[in-house]
Amino acid sequence: MEHLFIKFKIKKGSIEEAKSIIKKFVVEIKECEPGTILYNCFQEKSDETSFIHMISFESEEAEERHQHTVYVKEFVDTLYPICKAVPEFSELNLICSNKNEEFK
Repeated sequence: MEHLFIKFKIKKGSIEEAKSIIKKFVVEIKECEPGTILYNCFQEKSDETSFIHMISFESEEAEERHQHTVYVKEFVDTLYPICKAVPEFSELNLICSNKNEEFK
């Protein structure tokens, strides 16, 4: 499994636009990517301009397919211009989870 954590800040006047872009993007992932097993988007309560995405792919191949879709390009092309800075990506190693059978 592959896991990503992405953090970014949106320009103050573009928060609703960002939420709309994100929601459209996640719908496309849900409809087209069975290999993306988790895609959660969060907005920080203490700073409405801060967003976090947590993503889990079933494999490197699923992540690779995701990265090369038309809707990822569209997402980047529409979201990045309203970000305060380039989003920060972190690759994660899963230690344990209440959703994973091997950790019971």
